[in-house]
Order: sequence, then structure tokens, then C-alpha cells
Amino acid sequence: MKKITIIIFLSLIYLNIQAQKPQLTYPKGYFLFPINPNQQNYLAGGMGDLRSDHFHSGIDIKTQGREGLPVYATGDGYISEVRVQTSGYGNVIFITHPNGFVSVYGHLKTFAEPLASYIRKKRLESQTFEIKLSLKPEEFEVARGQIIGLSGNTGGSAGPHLHFEIRDGINNILNPLNFGFAEIKDNLPPIFQQLIIKTLSTNSRINGEFGKQLFYPTKTGNNYSLNNEIFANGELGLELLAVDKMNGTNNSNGLSCVELFVDGEEQYYSHLEQFPNDVSHDINVHNDYAQEQMKGQRFQKLFQEDGNNSLQIYKPSLTKGKIKITDGKTHQITVKIWDTFENSSVLNFTINGEKKEVSTTISPNTLPVSLTQTLEDNTLIIKARNLKTINSVASFKFAKSTIDLPINYVKNNEAVYLWDLKKGLPDSIKVDGVSKATNFRKVIVPNIDDAFESDALEINFEYKSLYNTLYLQTEQAGNKLKISEVTIPLKSKLDVIYTPENQAILPDKTSVYHIFRNAKSFLKTSWSGNKASFSIKRLGDFVVLTDTIPPKASMMKKTPDDIRIRIGDNLSGIKNFKAFVNNEYILTDYDAKNALLWAVKSDSTQKFYGKLRLELEDNQGNKSAFEANIDTVKVKAKPVIKKVVKTKKNELKNRRQSPKLRTERPKRKHR
Repeated sequence: MKKITIIIFLSLIYLNIQAQKPQLTYPKGYFLFPINPNQQNYLAGGMGDLRSDHFHSGIDIKTQGREGLPVYATGDGYISEVRVQTSGYGNVIFITHPNGFVSVYGHLKTFAEPLASYIRKKRLESQTFEIKLSLKPEEFEVARGQIIGLSGNTGGSAGPHLHFEIRDGINNILNPLNFGFAEIKDNLPPIFQQLIIKTLSTNSRINGEFGKQLFYPTKTGNNYSLNNEIFANGELGLELLAVDKMNGTNNSNGLSCVELFVDGEEQYYSHLEQFPNDVSHDINVHNDYAQEQMKGQRFQKLFQEDGNNSLQIYKPSLTKGKIKITDGKTHQITVKIWDTFENSSVLNFTINGEKKEVSTTISPNTLPVSLTQTLEDNTLIIKARNLKTINSVASFKFAKSTIDLPINYVKNNEAVYLWDLKKGLPDSIKVDGVSKATNFRKVIVPNIDDAFESDALEINFEYKSLYNTLYLQTEQAGNKLKISEVTIPLKSKLDVIYTPENQAILPDKTSVYHIFRNAKSFLKTSWSGNKASFSIKRLGDFVVLTDTIPPKASMMKKTPDDIRIRIGDNLSGIKNFKAFVNNEYILTDYDAKNALLWAVKSDSTQKFYGKLRLELEDNQGNKSAFEANIDTVKVKAKPVIKKVVKTKKNELKNRRQSPKLRTERPKRKHR
């Protein structure tokens, strides 16, 4: 009775919280569509699409694959902020409206006057490319339908389009399509692509195994099913790979709503109608981060992790979407998905709660035993190949004890042992005489300040650094460092102090780099003696590298009206650039994704004559200068005159293709 009372009490708390959540009113018809208003438009990206490290904020409006379309202010108001960025939004405008909403226009090619002149002036004063300006209400007022710029492809854009957002007064990202824009139409339902069923505890099993199992839904109409018999027990979670298609475009967008039912009762509900801008990074706990890092697939979880407590996109649920099957019975699972236009699809399947018998036989051989280890949430997975007998145990060695575990199950002649890390961190594992170090150092729990220290390494954790408990692993060799796995997301940065083994380094030319898929990412590093201090936003592999090579430049075009230069760096990356003509600073724009820099005229009459000097600096402080002369006089190429024999046959052809030089243009004959 006491247990029932507690459950009812908690349910009332959840419902009360949900009831207190403010209901947003969308003033339909208030805003004008910012591109080709009153015409059908198409989207390249939707609200809340699953992106790397963030939810997509707003919508991406197609611009016919080109730049330069007029962008209109969606409503009356004033320009409250502008930015020029190498990445992210690129050239972007923020407009604050009288009703408290803020509209955002990203990846612009150019700004409209007089704003463009104002930005050029401020950039000339600061001698910088990137700039962020906050503006007063009386400085740049705009009217609904006023052209504020031209669409482009600046910043982190992967192709020409307009990124468009609407936010509320406290910086929540809202779905622009909820404001009733008739320019976007869609009657196509979302598509189920793949489903993962995952064990959420060491004792859980799916078809007799631990970990993840992948399934492919089969479509019949708008309904989907699984043609697989699934046996599972314990605590389970579902993960979904699905997309939404829209009329008139091949782009794949995200879902608006996802709902999970178990035996007809709702266990999980998420709705990406709005979310705070500052928690967009929490997509890394909403999604299966490991699946994205290793396979590039963005599966969204249909359950809430314990560390997923900042995103307010979920309906309160006691189970938080986690499915518990302990009764040995068959259970009906239903997943419903919607897009913004409420087009929907449904997936139905069953899970049999009976335990499935798995292989317990091993084919012995004479090959040496090999051990591999992986980490799945709180569970250490040891796989052993080439064992001599099914009775081989795994000895988990701790500082003061050793625990022997039998084989949990066998798959493809490989024995699998499972250890719940909540019971302790083993120093090593030994199977049939073969040992493997685990490299576990410490258990770091979220929501408290903590640190790990050793002779060569110090890692500082703030209370907000982690989503979930981290079973910290470290390895060091030479100038290489490994801090746990890249598959584990961080909520915020960690501060690291590292002493590499190789002391023959140049501190002012040496930094730490994060290594992933052969790509090296520069990390700003400071040195105190032989100790390197740096901050990391990702776990995984790191290396200390020296960069003494300055950036390079190559001239692409140089005329008094147009200067274009390609720039690049071999390792640490471009940090700063400045261009001068006859020792006078000139504005330059930079497209980082194409490594292209070009001169920007301060006004339409400016010409670039004389000596050009481009100064470059990389992130390691290496500097270079590139110089060229721009001709002050345009030299016309001399015409090539061919001697042509006159004949009646080619007289008309010669007259059309090789006209004689004349002091005045001949009059065209009318025919």
C-alpha cells in the first residue's frame, strides 16, 4: 500500500510540473515568409533535425541551389544583433519584434545598406574578419517585407540556403512552421529505417545476448512491423533511426514527435516543438552518441538516460521509456512518429519475455588465447577467443582480491564475460593464462567537482562536466595520451595537465591535438616547464605535435576590382589574416570550407592598385607574408588579325566572325 501511495504521489508531481509549463501561442499570419513569400518553397532542413553536437535550430529554406536571393524581414522590428563568422551562421542578422519574438537569418551572402556600410566600418576599425555587434532599437529599424540581405552560403553552410529561426524572448528555439507559413506543404509520412533494442543492465539479454541488436522494419502502407522473433528480458531500451520526407525535395529531415507504447500504455513521448538554445548540445545524450561516433548514424533513444535532465522535450514518465520484462510473457510494442504537419507512421512488434537458450559449446584449437575489452554503459565486456574449454573462467583482479566469473554465453566460438562496473574497477583480467590490463583509474560521478591525478596527468572535472558516471581509463606512451573512449560524450569541457615522456620539444611551437579518424584538431596549449595545460570537449586519443611551418598562400585572381587568394596551413590551422594595399588595411572575407579569401571594397568606387601584402598567422604562432603587385594600368591584348582570302562563299562568314577594325561601329542592316 505504501508503494502504491508513493507512485501516485510522484505521478501527481509530474502532472503538476507538466501543467505549470507555459503554453506558447503562435500568432499565425503575423510573420512573412523570408524567401519568395506567397510562393511555394522547399526545405533542406527542419526544426530539431539531429545534427552533430546540436539539434538543428529552425529551418533551412532552399534557394534554388544558388546565392543572391532577396531575404525579407519577417516582421516589423529592429536589427538587434549582427555577426560575421568563419563557421556557424556565417553572416547573420537577428531582428527583435514588438511582440517579443526574435527572428534569425543565417548564411547570408551580403547585408543590405545601410547595415552593410556600418559593418564594414566596424570591421575596418577593429581590423578583423569576425565581428559581433549588438545594436540599439533606434539604430536599424526594419519594416515587414524590407530586404535585409541576400541569401548565401557563408559560415558552416554545406550549400546555398537561408537558415531561418524564430525565438521567444528568453532565447527558446521555436518551430517556425508552427506560425502558419502556407509556403511550405507536406503530406508525406515519416519513414522507419532501423531499430535497435539495447540491454540497459548487465543481467539483461536480447535473444540470449548482451548489448545491441539491429532490426529492419518492413512497411505495409504507413504501418511497419518487424519480421523477427525477439526474445528479451531485463531492462531494455529502444533506439530509432527514422527520417521525414517532404513534397518536392529529396532531403531527409528529422521527426517532430515520437511516442512509445508498451501493452497499450504510453512509456515515452518527445516533442521537438521548442527547446532552450543553450541546451542544444544535450543532443549527445538524447541520441546514441557512440553509434554516431563509430558508424555515423544518428539513432535517437526512446528512453531518457539518467543524465538527460536539461532537455524539456519529454512528457514526464515514471519509466522514462525504459522497458522492464521479467514476467516471461509476450508484450506488444508500438512506436508512433510524426512530422510537423502531423503526418504519421506506426511500427508494431512483440517481445517474448521467455529466456532464450544460447550456445554453451566451444570448439577447442591450438591458437593462442586473445582477449578484447569494450565498455557499454556500466558493463565491461570481455571477449575471449581460442579457449581450451567451456569451463575457462575470467579472473578479475582487484587491489586486494580476485573474482572468478564463468562464461556468460558463447557467440561465434567466442566466449563472453560480463562485469558490472558498479561493483568495482578491476585492474586486469586473466583467462587461460593470458592477462589484459583494463587501465581503469577512478570512478567519476556527475554533479560534483572531482579530479584525477597521477605523476604525468591531472584531469579536473567540474560538477557539470559529465552526463553519466565515467569509469575513467587512461593510457600514456611517448607523446600520445588516451583518456577513456571517444564514444562517451562530455557535457562540458575538462581541464587537463599532461607531462609527455618526450622532453625534446619546442613549447612555443608545440601543442596537443585531438585525433579522430586520422583528423587532427588543434587544442590551445600553454606550457609550464614540461607540463602542457589544455581543455578538451571530447574524450579519446590525443598527441603532442610540433608545428614550425608557416601558412601558405597562392594567388587566384588579382585585378583592381577583384583580389582572390587561396590560403592554407599544414597542421594547426589559420588563426589570423590581414591584407594591405600600399600599406593601407583593406577588408577581406574568408570562406574557410573552401580556404578562399577575397578583398572587400569599402565602397563601389574603390580600386585596388599597387602593392598587395597579405599577412598570415596559424594557431601555433607561425607567421608568413605574401606579396604581389596589382597593375595600375589595364593592358589590352593586341588583336590577332588573320589574312583572309576574299571569296563570295566566305565573304558573309568573314564579315560576321572577323570584323575589320573600324573607327566606328558599323550599322546593323535590317533584314
